[in-house]
Amino acid sequence: MKKINKKRVAFASLVIICLIIIIALIINLTILPLFNNLNGVTKNKQAKAKKESYDTVSLVAVGDNIIHERVFQYASTNGTYDFTPCYKHIKKYIQDADLAFINQETILGGDTLKITGYPAFNSPSELAKNLIDTGFNMINGATNHSFDRDFEGVKAASQTWRQYQDIIYTGTYDSQSDRDTIRIIEKNGIKFALLSYTQSLNEYNTNPYKLLKQTAYAVPLLEDTAAIKADVQKAKEQADVIIVSAHWGDENEAEVTAKQQEYAQLFADLGVDLVIGTHPHIIQPVTWVNGQSGNKTLIAYSLGNFLSTMETQDTQLEGMLSLNFIKKDAKIFIDDITWTPLINHFGDNTVEVYPLAKYPDDKLAKHFVLHDKPNIIQQYKAKTRDVIGDKITIKD
Repeated sequence: MKKINKKRVAFASLVIICLIIIIALIINLTILPLFNNLNGVTKNKQAKAKKESYDTVSLVAVGDNIIHERVFQYASTNGTYDFTPCYKHIKKYIQDADLAFINQETILGGDTLKITGYPAFNSPSELAKNLIDTGFNMINGATNHSFDRDFEGVKAASQTWRQYQDIIYTGTYDSQSDRDTIRIIEKNGIKFALLSYTQSLNEYNTNPYKLLKQTAYAVPLLEDTAAIKADVQKAKEQADVIIVSAHWGDENEAEVTAKQQEYAQLFADLGVDLVIGTHPHIIQPVTWVNGQSGNKTLIAYSLGNFLSTMETQDTQLEGMLSLNFIKKDAKIFIDDITWTPLINHFGDNTVEVYPLAKYPDDKLAKHFVLHDKPNIIQQYKAKTRDVIGDKITIKD
């Protein structure tokens, strides 16, 4: 019996060994090549994805930051000013973007030139840090109010903004060399130039146009097309993307003027990538304009106000433009364009900006202008769709 058992064991062992060899051959001839092939496909996909990766820079832009008397009174505390509460409901959206543009409508001349509201504005210098802390890093200063404190205001503002790093401020200049310097900011390997121009200057104090003859560099005007062409050419030599801030149009008018369209076409023909329009205080369309070289320029004719205590219904509805700059195969294009409706709230001793979709119901009854308009939010949504149209995504 023992011999029989040994033979059976030996036979069984031989069978097992043969089965192992057969299974190994099957794995080697079929399964391993398949796995290697799949692994190769995965690696190829990963390599392709890596090859097709591109740099993206996000941008948000808002409109006119107007420091009326009630605004700086609200921000006044213990002999200084703090405007950060005005922006607390919008801060997240600003800080989430790589680039954040704002039109600083009123000059930051500081206390030495006396803080004043409308019509000849002069705003506290503390506002600069408050805006930067909120997340803004692209600031325009070329507006019709740039000379409200004459050249002294321009110099004071330039010195204030010059203190801060990692931001660019354009539109008012205290010397020719300052004016000749193209403002560049770099994000994710892409260089952006910001150029600023205004169509007019107010004459509340002295004649600013007479003053400009002595300091022609101080505030760039849209009518100086020769300077615009030179600026754009210089910017092209230093930056990948050119953004223009254009302070233009008619105040409180929804219709885009012929002059706005004329300048928009000029910027498109020069190869500008994006034009951010301000000044009308109410929202105007966003559209593409074809340039003479086959390029397209995105024109946001007016973002409306941002912060103010203006007392008309239309000036409380505002907009935030959001988009991405995408660099792919050495080319840069604009994508993911969206418009977020905003609302300016002032009343109950506060001045604040909210996304329209997040405006608290209980605030409306306290709004200085809108308190007796219970359906205004729906009206604002409809107006936004009517003005912006269906080619731009509108965020609720």
